[in-house]
Formats: sequence, C-alpha cells, structure tokens
Amino acid sequence: MKSKIFIDSLCCNFLLLCIVSYSQANFAAEEVIAGRVVAVSGTVRAVDGGGDARQLSRRSEIYIGDTIETQPASFAQIRMTDSAIISLKESTRFEIVAYSYEDNVQSDISTMRLIEGGFRTITGSIGRQNRNAYNVETAFATIGIRGTDHEAVIDIALFTGVYDGGTRLDNSGGSLDLGLGADFDFGVAVDPNIGPQGLLLIPAQLGNIPVLNVEEPEEDADD
Repeated sequence: MKSKIFIDSLCCNFLLLCIVSYSQANFAAEEVIAGRVVAVSGTVRAVDGGGDARQLSRRSEIYIGDTIETQPASFAQIRMTDSAIISLKESTRFEIVAYSYEDNVQSDISTMRLIEGGFRTITGSIGRQNRNAYNVETAFATIGIRGTDHEAVIDIALFTGVYDGGTRLDNSGGSLDLGLGADFDFGVAVDPNIGPQGLLLIPAQLGNIPVLNVEEPEEDADD
C-alpha cells in the first residue's frame, strides 16, 4: 500500500514538473522583441507578464508585455522595432502592452501604457503610416498621435506636450487636439471624467526628458 502511494505521488510530481516545464517553454517561445535599449543610466529593470524582473543595460531586448521601471536618478532610452525612440525619465513605470511591426498598415500596432513617471517619444513607422494604430494609455486619458515628437508626465495629473506633429487626448470627459493645426501645444488631464484642457505655456513638468542621438546597439563596436 505504501509503495503504491509513493509511486502515485512520484507520478503526480513528475506530471506537475512536465506541465511547468511546458508552460515555461511556451512562454519563452512566445516572447516577441518590441525593441532594444540604446542608452541607460542608473538602475533600470523590466518586469515581464509573469512578474519576473531582469536588469536592463545597453543592448538589452524589450519584449511585448514588459513593464520597464526606472529608479530615482535613472534613465533609459529604447529604440523600437519600427525605429520609434522612447526616453523614460526617472521613477517611471511604462508597459509595452501590444507591439507589432511588419511594415503592414493593416496589422501593425503600438499600444503602450504610462503607469507613472514620464516619457518622451519620437514616432516610428507605425505612427507615421497609421495614426489609428498608435496609442498610449494612462489613468487620465489616452494619447493618440498624428506623426509626432511628444512628451507625457504623470504628476498628480497627466501633463503632455507636442514638439513636432500633433497628438489627441481622449477620455470620458472629452477630447483635445494638441500641436499641428490645434490651438494648444500643451495640455493637462486632471481626471478621467473631466475633459483635457489646453495650456498656453509649457508646464514645469515637461521639457526635462532628453532624447539622445545614439547608434543602434548592434552596429556599435564592443565596449
């Protein structure tokens, strides 16, 4: 009887190990590269969809489902597969929700989420070819684009500005166009149920995130 219980237990453990190994293998196989780190300073890590964290350095790959976290006094710049540039300020959490680039306007998509902190981005091919395929989600409003260089920072409210091209802020309270052809280059959303408001002057929260002119990591010589 004891031998049967031992064998049954051994079989169960083996089956469980196989299931876990299969799940891990599937997860690894499904990892899709969304971009690569081209510059980093301080402590920056990525947390995948399963909650596993890894430290990021120059040349590190960024995958769909990753949440990139920058610590205080830290900075990261990422080049996405469509050549978009994303710079993240210190104390930021930024998630790559969905990202696919195959130079196909019907299927290409870029969906990201700013959880806290701030970013500045220069649009890549996805945003230039199909503005409806690009958006950045926040707790205050969703940011859409019209081929742009824009910035967004969460600091009690969502502050955002456009330096080239245009963006559109949308939430339950209304919408606001910024930049090209609009009345304002800067805006703020204080609540998801209150429409975004235009700002005549750049707020203090913006204009502090650099975009570095750096080469692709794979093209550089070894350090």
